[in-house]
Amino acid sequence: EIERVNSPAEIYLVKILCVDGRRFTYEVRAELTEEAVAYIKSLIDAVVFSDMVIEQTAEGFEAREATTRLKKHS
Repeated sequence: EIERVNSPAEIYLVKILCVDGRRFTYEVRAELTEEAVAYIKSLIDAVVFSDMVIEQTAEGFEAREATTRLKKHS
């Protein structure tokens, strides 16, 4: 599920439900381009199953673990 954050900046919450029932959120602080989606997929493929903040940099994208829970899933 993708939710746009009500903010002047381009911020999206990508909420993910794993097959095993775990839930986590990636906060993307950039436009959701094909490049951003490919980066998100690479994190999932690398088994990064925790809340992450993803920001666009001059070199591409950079992810870091969120210091707080990003979004409670319903």
